[in-house]
Amino acid sequence: LLDLRIVVRAKETLIGRTKDIAEGGLGATIPSSIDIGEIVELELQMPESKELLKVKAEVRYRQGFQYGFKYVHITEQQKEMIRRITPDLRLAP
Repeated sequence: LLDLRIVVRAKETLIGRTKDIAEGGLGATIPSSIDIGEIVELELQMPESKELLKVKAEVRYRQGFQYGFKYVHITEQQKEMIRRITPDLRLAP
């Protein structure tokens, strides 16, 4: 679990909070409506870093204001940024 501010650039710019983050995608609470299947840009300020993580993602599920996003075309550099803030990912099966 990781609680970070997230900017979602869809048809409009939305602000929310992450719930969890992994190399393949993330979950977030976004108090707005985004269509399943929509491709958006996610922007996160990584903890203890000046770098912003900006990645395209597809909305995979929605339950109320809870969303699941799957990254689209994530680079190795972006995956490494995620690994640095989530060191226990490497321990997961």
